Amino acid sequence: MTREDAKDFMTRFAQTAIEGDHASHMAMISKKVLLHGVPGHDAIDYENWSRQCEEEFAQKLIAAIGYESMEVKLETNTLFCFETMETIEAHDGTVNSYRLEIFIERESDGEWRIVQEQILPAQTH
Repeated sequence: MTREDAKDFMTRFAQTAIEGDHASHMAMISKKVLLHGVPGHDAIDYENWSRQCEEEFAQKLIAAIGYESMEVKLETNTLFCFETMETIEAHDGTVNSYRLEIFIERESDGEWRIVQEQILPAQTH
């Protein structure tokens, strides 16, 4: 996976969320995924992530998602890691931004999927 491949992957990932396409969205996430850094949770697994998306998609909460300033950390034949700023805009006008570290792995079926996300602490200047 290259930087451009990862950008395309994240664009498709965001589009499935905006469209509320739960099946396509979750197909881009590994069954072994862990999401770290969510306040009040040690880690969120695939089942919990799926349930959360299902609820949010059913309510059509998401208006837009963007990823800016991709900083590649690791690039191999089977693993790609980068940091990015994710901005989510809800239909009610709420906007939330998070710095994320994302690992995308080529799984045994040849498909690339998110295997880990870490919400990083806000950067202070």
